[in-house]
Amino acid sequence: MIETIEFWHWLVIGLCFLALEVFAPGAILMWFGFGGLVTGVLLWLIPSMSHEWQVLIFAVFSGVSLLAWRQFTNLRKKVISDQPNLNNRLHSYIGRETVLIEAIENGTGLAKVGDSAWKVRGKDLAKGTRVRITGLDGMFFKVESVD
Repeated sequence: MIETIEFWHWLVIGLCFLALEVFAPGAILMWFGFGGLVTGVLLWLIPSMSHEWQVLIFAVFSGVSLLAWRQFTNLRKKVISDQPNLNNRLHSYIGRETVLIEAIENGTGLAKVGDSAWKVRGKDLAKGTRVRITGLDGMFFKVESVD
């Protein structure tokens, strides 16, 4: 195979990984690209570095930078919001009053919410009963009688 690996080989490998990142989702190949570039620069600075050290530096730098990036993005996702349901439109209906268009029997019925019909859960009530939306149960509204 290759008798000697020159510093520019690692630079080309790094640039190839960076170019492949454009076509691969998830920001994974980029870190291997940076590993290749760092290994190439270190080999340029220390030309007598053995193949084993080159591969080790590439693997360690790529792996550590990838894991550090994953840890950083996981920490960013755990940001606690003062409005956790801001983008959940169903939560905006809690507290509204509406009318049952189908009786609640065995805990399930149908109510007119806005301009559409939604399945609701609650105590058994007759059709036409005025109800208040009190919460969510999956895709069902929890309701209780306004009376």
